[in-house]
Amino acid sequence: MIWRCDLIPQYEAYKNEIEEAIKRVLGSGRYILGHEVEQFEKEFSEYLGIKHAVGVANATDGLFISLKLFDVGEGDEIITTPFTAIPTISAIIAAGAKPVFVDIDLDTFLMDINQVESAITPKTKAIIPVHIFGNVFDVKKLKKLVDKIPIIEDAAQAHGSEIHGKKAGTMGDIGVFSFYPTKNLGGYGDGGMIVTNNPELAKKAKLLRNYGMVNYHTVVINGYNSRLDEIQAAILRVKLKYLNEMNKKRNQIAKRYIKALNKDYFIHQAITSGAYSNYHVFVSRFKKKRNELIKFLDKNGIQTNIYYRKPVYMQKAYKFLGIKKGMYPKVEKLCKEVIALPMYPEFSIEKQNYVIEKINEYLQK
Repeated sequence: MIWRCDLIPQYEAYKNEIEEAIKRVLGSGRYILGHEVEQFEKEFSEYLGIKHAVGVANATDGLFISLKLFDVGEGDEIITTPFTAIPTISAIIAAGAKPVFVDIDLDTFLMDINQVESAITPKTKAIIPVHIFGNVFDVKKLKKLVDKIPIIEDAAQAHGSEIHGKKAGTMGDIGVFSFYPTKNLGGYGDGGMIVTNNPELAKKAKLLRNYGMVNYHTVVINGYNSRLDEIQAAILRVKLKYLNEMNKKRNQIAKRYIKALNKDYFIHQAITSGAYSNYHVFVSRFKKKRNELIKFLDKNGIQTNIYYRKPVYMQKAYKFLGIKKGMYPKVEKLCKEVIALPMYPEFSIEKQNYVIEKINEYLQK
C-alpha cells in the first residue's frame, strides 16, 4: 500500500540520532520541563527568527492558552476560517468564545482577507488565520486592516513556510505550532509550541502551561497542565536539523504532481504571492467524480484522504452555532472537490510515478 503519509521511512532515515536522543533523556532522570525542552525552545525560536518559544502539550492547548493570554472568555468572538481542522474551533469554544467564520478564497483555500473587516464587531477579541496545508495567509496585510485586534496564527501545518522572507507563525502577536507525528516537524506523540516576540506574553504562557506555578510552593495565577515532554523535545531537536531539506523534497514532489496531472481535471492550491509553502499536504480540487477516483486508487494500493469532507460548522457538535448550509458557499464547494494525494519527504520517484500513472489511467477510462 502507498500511504497518504508514511512515517516509517523518516524514522529509518534518522533512526540512530533519534534513538540516541531518547536514550539521552532516559539516562538524564529529567522527564518534564528539563534541558531538552529548554534547548528545543531556543533552537526552534532561532529557526523561526522569533524571540520566545514555549513548549506545550499540543497545538490545541497552544491555541487555547493563546486565547487566554488575551483574556478571551464568555461572550467574546474570534474570527477564523471554516476550512480548518477541528482543533482550531474546539480551542475557541473551550476558551468560552464563539467562532465567527469568514468564507475562503477558492484559489488559495485560505480565509478571504477581503471579508474580514465586515466580520468585526465590538465583541471581536482576536483573529485566527490558518496557514492551511502550509500555504501562508498574508498576516502583514491583515494587520493593516484590523487595528490592534490580536492575531493568533494557527501555524500547525506550516513549519518552515514563509512569506516575503518571514516565517509563518512569526507575524502576528502569537503563532502556534503542532508536532503531531504527521506534521512536517513531527514527534512520536503529541506536542505543540507557542511563539511570540512579546516577552510578557511568553512569560504568562509559561505560567499557564504549568498550573500558574512560579515554583513548587508558589502559584500566582490559575493555570493548566500542558507541557511538552522531554522525549518529544529531544526527538524534535534531531528532526529540526533536517526540516528545510524535508520541505524542499516536498516541494519537488508537488512540482511533479502539478506538471504531470491533467489540468482539465485538477485545480491545484494556489500558493499566496510571495510565499513558500512547506506542502504539509498536497491537496487539489478534482473536477470529476471524486469518490470514484478514490475507490479506483484504493483498489490499486494508493491511499488518499479528504481534507476536509465538510466545513467545521456542519459538524454535529457545532450545530448550536446556528449556521445554515449555503451561508459560506465557497468553502462548501471546496469541500465537495478536494482530494489529498500521497505526500511525504521520503516518497520515492518510483512510487510517485505509479500514483501519477494510475491517476492518468483512471482519467482515460
